[in-house]
Amino acid sequence: MRSIVLAVLALAALTGCTTWQGPTEITVPAGEYDRSVQTAVDTLNRLGYRCTVIDREAGVVDTDPLRAGSLVEPWRTDNASLSDAAANTVSPRRRQVRLSWTPVGAEAPLVEPTTLGGPELPGSKAPSPKTDLATGPLVLRAIVSLEQQYTPGDRISPYSASLSSSFSEPRSATSGPVDRGTWTPVGRDEATEQRILGLIERALTPSTDPGDKKP
Repeated sequence: MRSIVLAVLALAALTGCTTWQGPTEITVPAGEYDRSVQTAVDTLNRLGYRCTVIDREAGVVDTDPLRAGSLVEPWRTDNASLSDAAANTVSPRRRQVRLSWTPVGAEAPLVEPTTLGGPELPGSKAPSPKTDLATGPLVLRAIVSLEQQYTPGDRISPYSASLSSSFSEPRSATSGPVDRGTWTPVGRDEATEQRILGLIERALTPSTDPGDKKP
């Protein structure tokens, strides 16, 4: 059994050299906003994500964190590569997705002000008019936050599991059972971002874009 696991991990390491190639953003034509939002929500649901925020007025879709699939879950489709599944097997990880729609050309460049006047006082500036996302072309982008699980107090040995140990902090001791599992951010998952956008793009234009051939 151990040799099988090592063989699978070696295969994952070999396939990990390939980087997922997909769109970093999608241009949504005018009049296609509502359909693109519904397509994006359906795509995320199909991958196992639960959409908790669907704000069509602001152009934002957020999901709950989803624990990433491992090698022992071959039916999971949320990973962009086999190496991702191998990493999730060694150390549990989870992802959270945010999709945002913005009008083309609406991104203002960052300009350093000549003088620093401090924050704006409430009521000192008229509110900006709401952007109508249904009338013009839009840009759809994805941000996938990646978190890794760790257990406070564990000393993991890099040589052998038998040499690992744990410790406790007396000042934080409590009575009764304590859930020691904790998640910490480790960065953005750009490969998954491109995969999600590729799936959405294929669903929006099935006749012209082969998109993601993976399930």
